[in-house]
Amino acid sequence: MFGKNHLLIPLLFVLAFPARAGYQFFKVPLEKSIWEVEATPMICRLRHPIPVYGEAEFARRVKSELEFSLHVKQAANRPEDARLLSRPPEWKHIAFARDFGGIPVVEGNTPFYIKDILAKRLMTELSEGMDLQFIYRDWSDGHDEITVTIVPVNFLDAWVEFQECEKQLLKFSFEDVRQTVIQYGVGKTDLDRDTRYRLDQMIRYMKEDPTVRGVRIDGYTDSKGLQRINIVVARRRTNTVRDYFIRHGIEKERINAKAHSELEGKFSNRTAAGRKKNRRVEVMLIR
Repeated sequence: MFGKNHLLIPLLFVLAFPARAGYQFFKVPLEKSIWEVEATPMICRLRHPIPVYGEAEFARRVKSELEFSLHVKQAANRPEDARLLSRPPEWKHIAFARDFGGIPVVEGNTPFYIKDILAKRLMTELSEGMDLQFIYRDWSDGHDEITVTIVPVNFLDAWVEFQECEKQLLKFSFEDVRQTVIQYGVGKTDLDRDTRYRLDQMIRYMKEDPTVRGVRIDGYTDSKGLQRINIVVARRRTNTVRDYFIRHGIEKERINAKAHSELEGKFSNRTAAGRKKNRRVEVMLIR
């Protein structure tokens, strides 16, 4: 009897006092802090590698708000809130911490995603020499507290380069230039200044965005006059647009051009308004 009670005492002690929670800290050594800029006419990126943990990134895309994201090597699998702080580093004495409150954690390898006003605020905090800290419970069992620190060392020069990249971003998006319709007068096949401007934008976008596979060109005609003449006019319109793309650096293999007879018009040829609409070339970028 005495032996059984004696064995229960250590067991009860273990159950009553669980193991202590731990702390994990991720922060690049100051002498190894790197901020790298990747600049293209489509997107500007400002990256900060964090050893073992992952990477912090600011990004600005064409006609989009500023974004901030934290990419991790170990995917998050316990969605919850994290605490976001701005704190002065040890060497910055005349400054105060700022608590931005809770931010949601999203499952996957990009658990933290912030955009627009708060993303701009984070960039400003770094430009003023402040550390950014993300604090949350670990994603395996919630036992440890994780603190990820983003340091401002070497940030300013990269920030200036990032701002220069922003100025060079395209002023139009895929949706802006995805499709255009060229209207013609009776028997006309040439391209006016406004049409060339629109085609130039499409060509520029094709050259910069690798997700655009090609361009489709469909030429149409109305029924006014002889049918055999009308199809020739449709071909000339189609070929004029196709040749414009080729002359400006778009490979033939990326162009799908087709002329349509008056029987394939999209609008009724029985009215003047319908015939006017059928004198057209439709140009569409393909992803």
